[in-house]
Amino acid sequence: MTAQKKGFQISMAAAGRLLIGFVLFYAIVAAGFSIVFLRKIESDARYTQEQQLPLVLSQNRNAIKVERLASLARSIYLAKDRELERQLQLQTHVLAQSFTLDENNELAKGVMDVGASVKRIVAIREQVRRMDFGTGIGPDPAIRAELEEQALETYQSAMRVTDKLSQSMISDAAVLAYGMSGDIQRTARMIQIAWIIILILPVATAVGAIYVVARHIITPINSAIEGLQSIDRHEGRNFKLRRPLFRELSTIYEAIEAYGRVSSDLLRTNSILQALSEEDGLTTLANRRSFEKRLGEEFTKAAQDGTDLAILMVDLDHFKSINDHYGHQMGDTCLKMTANVLRGVCAERECHAARYGGEEFSVVFPGCNLQEAIAEAEKIRLSLSSLIIKTSYDEVIRITASVGAATLKSGKFETSSQLLENADKALYLAKHSGRNIVKSLPSSGRTDLKSIPA
Repeated sequence: MTAQKKGFQISMAAAGRLLIGFVLFYAIVAAGFSIVFLRKIESDARYTQEQQLPLVLSQNRNAIKVERLASLARSIYLAKDRELERQLQLQTHVLAQSFTLDENNELAKGVMDVGASVKRIVAIREQVRRMDFGTGIGPDPAIRAELEEQALETYQSAMRVTDKLSQSMISDAAVLAYGMSGDIQRTARMIQIAWIIILILPVATAVGAIYVVARHIITPINSAIEGLQSIDRHEGRNFKLRRPLFRELSTIYEAIEAYGRVSSDLLRTNSILQALSEEDGLTTLANRRSFEKRLGEEFTKAAQDGTDLAILMVDLDHFKSINDHYGHQMGDTCLKMTANVLRGVCAERECHAARYGGEEFSVVFPGCNLQEAIAEAEKIRLSLSSLIIKTSYDEVIRITASVGAATLKSGKFETSSQLLENADKALYLAKHSGRNIVKSLPSSGRTDLKSIPA
């Protein structure tokens, strides 16, 4: 693995520490935000209690006093008694003095104007009374009407001032109330957004953690399991697994890849050893062990299917004399040429040829009756007798073969070894009958045959 690839990998322990660190950092940040917002709520509540609420209450009190001032002005205007006017004027003066404690200049000026209007109304009424007591016959109606008109205008002016003051008090109180409401709403909105973020972040983190676990832990582990199962199934796959994010899993992948390569090498080696264990080294035909295994399989299959099965035992005549006279290398050449002839027969018809041992060969023909087996045996015998094998001294070697044939339906055979024994006895009969001939026997065979030298 290159250094660049290693740079993209992290340790699962490091990832775990990073996650724990993030959780702790997040908890501290969330706690900090919570403390900040709680302190802000506390500060806003204190400010509202100490500053805004007193202002609202003060505006409400002033509005009530303005209404009271307007009521006194109305009572003075409607009063006809001098003592009552004086009492009401005194109350008006006391009420007007209470407004001087406020810092609202507009309110103070308006109250002073109302007080002046009340004083003027009282003065006009007093002027009318003096005119009444002075003449004894009452003032001139025109002058009285003019004075009453002045009193009415003064009263109306005072009412307009009180109305204006009342509207101003109500507007100021509304502004303060809206301001308090807006501050509370802004604080609530900030807290809502903050807590939404605080709640979303753990969910997003959990989703991210699940994605990382699924993609970079579970998926690589499943892939590793599939790789091991593929190796166990001997699928011969060349594993090039995607490099995991975590180094620990990467180490497992490297081990699996190494195991896959070793398993593949072992499988190829076993295949080669298997082939070598079932193949004759000289002729590359099947050896005796492979032949007997195949014979047993074909015998069982033929017995189950009710089909016939033929065996030919082929033995080269006087092979020992060829080795003694021309040498073992020429003997090996004769064996190889014989193997080529048998391979040619199996290329034309389904069969299984093997070197049974020494100069002896065997051939299994599935689905072949005795007449067909004898015909195939004759073909083999004639092909071998027509071979021309030259030595390095331009000498010609001629070979012949004796063949013993046996078939499953030509007798009663309970095992493949009995069928093979019958074909082997037929071979010895061919040897006994003068060689270079094909022979077959009934299932019982002959017991009077003795071993004939090759």
